[in-house]
Amino acid sequence: MEVESRRWPVALAGELPLLKGERQSQFSHITRLSFEQLQKLVSDEWQRNNTDMLGPGEDDTGRTTAEIIQDEVKDAPRCMQLAQQFGITALLDRRFKYLSTGETRKTLLCQALMSEPDLLILDEPFDGLDVASRQQLAERLASLHQSGITLVLVLNRFDEIPEFVQFAGVLADCTLAETGAKEELLQQALVAQLAHSEQLEGVQLPEPDEPSARHALPTNEPRIVLNNGVVSYNDRPILNNLSWQVNPGEHWQIVGQMVRENRRY
Repeated sequence: MEVESRRWPVALAGELPLLKGERQSQFSHITRLSFEQLQKLVSDEWQRNNTDMLGPGEDDTGRTTAEIIQDEVKDAPRCMQLAQQFGITALLDRRFKYLSTGETRKTLLCQALMSEPDLLILDEPFDGLDVASRQQLAERLASLHQSGITLVLVLNRFDEIPEFVQFAGVLADCTLAETGAKEELLQQALVAQLAHSEQLEGVQLPEPDEPSARHALPTNEPRIVLNNGVVSYNDRPILNNLSWQVNPGEHWQIVGQMVRENRRY
């Protein structure tokens, strides 16, 4: 099913050879975005920074967000307009490889919109995003929809379908099995999903393996001890002077807020 869902947006964009039937499209400029494309872009940027692929006058810290957005279409005013629309103007001078997953997703969307496509196909756009970032991205996509751009979202989960989506389809065995108004279609799809969930209720998970006595830790000793620990990334402290101890039977979660610095890289 995973392979099927990955091939579908590629075929929809007309990037695969037509084996039979007929493909009709009234769209003149189709753009497709996927999580794999994002991963490749991030990987390529790191590769450029660690090889001799640097261009004339390019330093070894990588390209900025503005340069990534204008990779194919050089238009500074439009770049600024899109950055404002997606709330990333403060990131334009920052090196792309230092952005978060949500920030890189918005950057790639801005890059795709530089050429003003009339159809934008998004393959799993919410993959790897936390709840807040998903909501922000859904709001940005809704604004694109309101501006008149046709959007096609390829998703694996019903609960990821944004509110603004009007029509939906169900893909099964490489075939578009059902299409129609979203609300009507989801009622059918949710019934199928709930039926599948009920079948899983009787599944018993296997018992955990017995831990080896040779590797068992003493019951009264801490499992983790950290004294004045420091974790940093790109000279930016993530954890600073953290002293922490995890005792047997305890469950911990480290939470906090990252403070952004007004720095130019």
